Amino acid sequence: MRILAGAALVALATGAGAQDGPERGGFVTRLGSDTIAVERFVRTRDSITGEMIGRSPKTTRYAYVARLGRDGNVATYTAVVYAAGGADAPVRVRYDAELRGDSVHVTVKRGDATRTQATAVRRGAVPLLEPAYGLHEILVSRAFAAAGKPVDFSWWFVGDGPDTGTVIRAKPGLVLIRTPTDTIRVETDATGEIMYATDPGGTLQATVTRIPYPDLDKWALFFATRDAQGKSLGSLSPRDTVRATVAGAQLLVDYGRPSKRGRTIFGGVIPYNTVWRTGANEATTFVTDHDIMLVDTKVPAGTYTLFSLPTADGWTLIISKKTKEWGTDYDPTADLARIPMTVSEGAPVEQFTIGIDADGLSFAWDTRIGRVHVATQ
Repeated sequence: MRILAGAALVALATGAGAQDGPERGGFVTRLGSDTIAVERFVRTRDSITGEMIGRSPKTTRYAYVARLGRDGNVATYTAVVYAAGGADAPVRVRYDAELRGDSVHVTVKRGDATRTQATAVRRGAVPLLEPAYGLHEILVSRAFAAAGKPVDFSWWFVGDGPDTGTVIRAKPGLVLIRTPTDTIRVETDATGEIMYATDPGGTLQATVTRIPYPDLDKWALFFATRDAQGKSLGSLSPRDTVRATVAGAQLLVDYGRPSKRGRTIFGGVIPYNTVWRTGANEATTFVTDHDIMLVDTKVPAGTYTLFSLPTADGWTLIISKKTKEWGTDYDPTADLARIPMTVSEGAPVEQFTIGIDADGLSFAWDTRIGRVHVATQ
């Protein structure tokens, strides 16, 4: 097996690291007890180059090069995704982007197919190759320069679309990167280097820790060996569907299934007194083909979204009339009902599980089980 080595990245960068005094570093990204990515990067006055090993669903190698203009903004960006296995580590997909004022122009090459697209972004947009953090220091630098005032920004998700937000240096050592769905808490040193980052209550729920410039080839070999042994990380929160007939109604729930991974779930990964998507990633969908009663609340036949509100001493199920949204896009004005669950403690459940049985709906994760009775009118 041949893994992309540092020399290949240098060739891609065309000498980007030749400036005096480059900043070298790395990040390890963990989801609970599992390492999901390892990254290394080199930053100079006019470029940021990096490589990353991602582990979900299987080990994959990434390389990226961001060329900076005189204003410090990204002018061009290249990202290459490699197959981490195989005899010659073939390129899976390559992205070449040019940021021109308020738009990003991208060429995507996948095999023999090439396509181009242009997307509107805010001036100074930052590319985002999740879960790479090498370019996040651009936003941190802007927050430092603004001296405590919020700064609007736009970033472009490689292979997806743009997003907007604000970044602010909330206090010495803490920068907040706020988007419509997440707030990333970034701990920095006095110069603005990222030391640690996390997004409590957000989408990924990972922790990012700065490490010395790592030997990525060793990490790649270690993770690829685990893949070959059948120990790949797999999807972080696989989608699942449960169906059953209860009281004459056909019920369906479609949801993402996050795992505990050694973490504190309620009061930790899921903050108390905060609306939770009751799953992971896309919103949790609930469908009934007949009018039903959830406890003493009538739910007409139709399609809904399930949210919930955990507290230290209870758990409330929220039925929303709004559908097909991302899981953190909760709109309280769309509530159909809020229904208290019956809560009990049980044996630890590693992967969040929604069940449907003769009595109704159940929601189990870690040691907490919530239940809602289902009946027809």
